[in-house]
Amino acid sequence: MIKQRIPWFDNVKGLLIFLVVFGHFIESYRNHSHPGIILYLYNVIYFFHMPLFIMVSGYFFRPQKFKRIIQLLSVYLVWQIANGFLQKLIQDHSVVNLSPEGRIFDIFDPYWTLWYLLGIVVWSIVTPYFLRLRFPIIISLIFAVAISYVDHVPSWFSMRKLVNFYPFFLIGYSLAKKNVLISLSQKTKIWKIPIRWGALSIVAVFLVFMIFFNQLPSGTEFLFLRSSYSFFTWSILKGAVIHLAYYGVVVVLSISLMLLVPKEKKLVFFNKLGVNSLFIYLIHTNIVRVYREIAPEQLVSHKGFVILGAILFASIVCWLLTRKFILNLFKPVILPRLNWMIKQKEIHS
Repeated sequence: MIKQRIPWFDNVKGLLIFLVVFGHFIESYRNHSHPGIILYLYNVIYFFHMPLFIMVSGYFFRPQKFKRIIQLLSVYLVWQIANGFLQKLIQDHSVVNLSPEGRIFDIFDPYWTLWYLLGIVVWSIVTPYFLRLRFPIIISLIFAVAISYVDHVPSWFSMRKLVNFYPFFLIGYSLAKKNVLISLSQKTKIWKIPIRWGALSIVAVFLVFMIFFNQLPSGTEFLFLRSSYSFFTWSILKGAVIHLAYYGVVVVLSISLMLLVPKEKKLVFFNKLGVNSLFIYLIHTNIVRVYREIAPEQLVSHKGFVILGAILFASIVCWLLTRKFILNLFKPVILPRLNWMIKQKEIHS
């Protein structure tokens, strides 16, 4: 049975995955002219793009999807090992090191963007238990503050990031459970102009706020949600207030952005990116690695060229990775069929 897709969410995911790719193309050049336009664009994107992506993932989470969890874990393991080899070949230009201390054996210490995939697996496993608690979101926020107060957290499982981003997953699930987005979507049909203007105002205020945020010396590091409060020289009280305020701002901003995206009409170009966002997410990083190695100095030495080049290459990469032959080529390692591994449910008479 083929599930009917919702254009609204595919449009949102398409816009987000494009921003992911664009952000990675400008990432290495964000400090060329601190605090310049490249850093501003990078911070704007990183302020909300992964939280919103995770909220959308939480929105569609349903307990008891064991097969999906195993499928994602299998995909993670394949790409984690593959990235170990590619990291050596692209950056070190040497044969893969298979010694016991080699990076390739750190299976659960995710490469670059793979923390998100591992996160979906872990969150999908723990969420049914969290949902049995009275206040799962509040408890997840307490865990986030607690782990951010601790100085030394193991890098395995990208633990600090997984705990810090988990509230967004639960918030997304809660928005689905309480039909918040559907209700707001219906109200936009009745109060289209006021709601649109309200959402636009929130986004405009955010863009102005980011001008000041861009001046902060460690602002970008905060957005990664991977450092302790002591890294920013914050007390637990100051850190907790800023941390919790960030969650609130991101949720309001994310809902505002979603309300500005077409709900029933498929966005040209972006809708297809949303449908195939996992393919783009997994494949594009190695293209970006190669780009960083071979990009001409004349291109990356000027911020205008960096931005235009990133827009151009992000568009080409996203378009290319949604071609049918690419999808068919990578489908076995991105959407593997695991019927050979997983027992089918027995039918009892």
